[in-house]
Amino acid sequence: MWLAMYHYCLKIHIYGGDAALESELNAVAPLERFEHEIRTFGHITVESLAECDVAVFDLPVERPCRELRGICKKGAELVFCTDLREGLPERAADFDDIWQRPFMPGLAAFRFRRLLERIKLKKDKWFVSNCLDVAIDSVPDLIWFKDVRGAHLKVNNAFCSAVGKTKNDVQGRGHYYIWDLKQEEYEQGEYVCLETEEIVLREKKTRAFDEKVKSKHGLRQFKTYKSPIFDEDHQVVGTVGIAHDVTDLKNMLTELEIVLGSMPFGILIKDSDGSVASVNEKFLHYFGLEEGQILGRNYDVWKHDTLGGNMRITEDGAAEACIGINGSNMILAIQREEIRDIFDNQVGELYTYRDVTTERMLEAQVLHDSNTDFLTGLHNRRYFYEYVNKNRGQKSLCFIYIDLDNFKKVNDTHGHQAGDEALVVTADILRSNFPDAFIARLGGDEFIISLIGDCEIAAVEKRAGSLLRNMNESFSRHPLFNILSGSIGIARTENPSVDIDTLLRQSDIALYEVKRGGRADYRVFPLKCSSIPG
Repeated sequence: MWLAMYHYCLKIHIYGGDAALESELNAVAPLERFEHEIRTFGHITVESLAECDVAVFDLPVERPCRELRGICKKGAELVFCTDLREGLPERAADFDDIWQRPFMPGLAAFRFRRLLERIKLKKDKWFVSNCLDVAIDSVPDLIWFKDVRGAHLKVNNAFCSAVGKTKNDVQGRGHYYIWDLKQEEYEQGEYVCLETEEIVLREKKTRAFDEKVKSKHGLRQFKTYKSPIFDEDHQVVGTVGIAHDVTDLKNMLTELEIVLGSMPFGILIKDSDGSVASVNEKFLHYFGLEEGQILGRNYDVWKHDTLGGNMRITEDGAAEACIGINGSNMILAIQREEIRDIFDNQVGELYTYRDVTTERMLEAQVLHDSNTDFLTGLHNRRYFYEYVNKNRGQKSLCFIYIDLDNFKKVNDTHGHQAGDEALVVTADILRSNFPDAFIARLGGDEFIISLIGDCEIAAVEKRAGSLLRNMNESFSRHPLFNILSGSIGIARTENPSVDIDTLLRQSDIALYEVKRGGRADYRVFPLKCSSIPG
């Protein structure tokens, strides 16, 4: 048992008794956690009284009992032996026990055992009470015990510190006096906490409350836990309360809410159970929600239901989601951070939802501009290399190299503006004839069509011939461009080790052959004669 942590050796002194009394008392076995030493003295001495726990007086006592107690150890038991046939002595009430003389067999032992049991009960009670005091005074939270009338029976040091009073000041007093409430506050029920006491007494079970109390440190916010105390018949005889001061925490949470509310992006906090614990106004605005529609929900389930297939992982591993809001699309960058306690245990997660719609639009515009020929809207030479290298893999690759015939004459005759218009018209013709292909302007009046994968040479030749006819028809209808035509060089490979420049040079060789042979035609590398199908 936990009470075994204490042990007592009682010194029993018999004054004036005979050897038979000492022998009878020695026959009584010590109680648990106790032992005793019994000695008999012929007369009373100060020295022997000062060290005894029990003094048995079997002789006339001249000194007043109060004087004897002043000499004995604190709490010592004083026993007076007398012949009760002569009546109860006037001083009997000053002693702790009266033993009748002459002693009947076993009576002294019986009385002695009852005396030991009473001493043990007092020691146990003191020990339990002392342990309780030490325990509650070691707790930084406020602890108090009340009777059913609301009077404080016991409080700890933290309670005294909060109210600015001593334990003696508090004992037996009610809430009104202890917390220095004004009359109007008490009458209005503010900061009184009486209602919560009544709830605990009525329901007869432990309850938790959030309560505001005025203290010498100002208005404080407490998280209180109150429980009923029962007697042997299970009747409520009082309550015990524990109050944890959360004022500073509440202030911090309020400040945190202000900070989170002022953030220009959405914030969601998930607790250790995976439920949504908190969100800010920006988050609610993004998704058109009320707090009650999201708080307490499982975050992963909500994310799946709300974002679902609208999420993607970027090249750098970041998560993004596209959502519709107010009739337009918004791109949100989602970042996750772990929330850890002071023991480095993960207790939750914080998610930020940042609107990156404008950023992504600008990035896309910059990327488009860097990959596109400004005049024609086709891809440029730089992106031509990047695209082919990235997409060809192990597939076959075919280049259709186009050059405008007599383009310099149009520039020289009608000006560069007309030349630019001719290039734009040519780009439109190429897009119309090869909507499935990658088309780039290499520079000047030179264009390249890249076909990756299924590009049988017979089909390519047929499409090249159709392209030349469309170019001739379009140019002939325009008074400034009727001298223009197109020449085409075609090169194809199924060998992935053939680099782009090699295949480009082969298509250029085929194009040169067309130029040398009269223009307005196409050739395929390795060279062979061909004409435009009629």
